[in-house]
Amino acid sequence: MTYSAQPIDPRVSGGAAALWLVSRETRPSDARESWARGMTATLQVGLHFDVVQLPSGVVERGIHGIKDQAGIQDHFLAVGITSAVIVSRTQARYFLLVPPRTSRDWSEPGTQCIGADHPVNYLGVPAPTRREPPGAYWLLPAPDDSRMLCDPMKVRVLIGKSKHRQGQG
Repeated sequence: MTYSAQPIDPRVSGGAAALWLVSRETRPSDARESWARGMTATLQVGLHFDVVQLPSGVVERGIHGIKDQAGIQDHFLAVGITSAVIVSRTQARYFLLVPPRTSRDWSEPGTQCIGADHPVNYLGVPAPTRREPPGAYWLLPAPDDSRMLCDPMKVRVLIGKSKHRQGQG
């Protein structure tokens, strides 16, 4: 694994998470510059991670009680997802970073998994330190290595909880 020699301000970039997220990018300085300016960085999917896109309805249908940020975090934590979750700028989608090649056998209805083979395999990623709106933000901490990616089986459990609640309502 190689990292750029350019110094990184950990208060802006997220330190180890920023290094890991951009370490396989061809132009990591572009990502760091975007983050320093308060913008999302466009990162290629399929290098360090694939991404599962969940519509907010799929996530929020599985929640008992208040569906605020804390309630949504608790919903993810309850199934063992503790990091690597981004909320879209419009809060209409959740992006869960999962191990590369997950997309090859992903088949959960109402969701999409994007990997290296997808025709549009890029994701707008907020700075690892961005934990609140406005704009896209990390609902759960940004990963700083592959062990922090979401387990696809736990993502399926989360989706299953939503399907179960939908069937009850």
